[in-house]
Amino acid sequence: MQKRILIVGLIILGLFVPAFSQNVKIGYVDTDRLKIEYKEFADAQAKFERQMAKWQAQADSMQAELLRLQEELNTKSGLLTEEKKREKEQYLLKKQGEYQEFANQILGPEGEAAKREFELSKPLIDKINAAIKLVALRENFTLILDTAGGNILYADEGMDITLKILEELNP
Repeated sequence: MQKRILIVGLIILGLFVPAFSQNVKIGYVDTDRLKIEYKEFADAQAKFERQMAKWQAQADSMQAELLRLQEELNTKSGLLTEEKKREKEQYLLKKQGEYQEFANQILGPEGEAAKREFELSKPLIDKINAAIKLVALRENFTLILDTAGGNILYADEGMDITLKILEELNP
């Protein structure tokens, strides 16, 4: 009985899959390539990297000061009065707190850097998605996949529409 159901299922599948597959047009896009070759996106990325470099320089400067203060405390600890030693330790703790606060506010997962990157990239990602939709509708694609996530292990190069999307984005 199970064998008959399997055979009937395969026959039905055999009848409908060819008809369905004739109307399906699939393409793929390499969004990593788009982000590199789409001029506006590359410009936004460069702008973000310049800002990140400034923030990183500030963080590096704060870390260097912390190291200097820690080293100064370690080397001069024996020469200081207890009161002066406590003052320096409190100052060091204050500076460590300032650094931690800076790191969280700027470099943390929900910090200024993440917000700025989103702010710069969101409109451009929306433009990329709109260009993909435009090409898909114009050329009657049923499905467009993205190779950037590594989920497509193989696809015929003729299905790659990345260049068409770039032509829409970089007229």
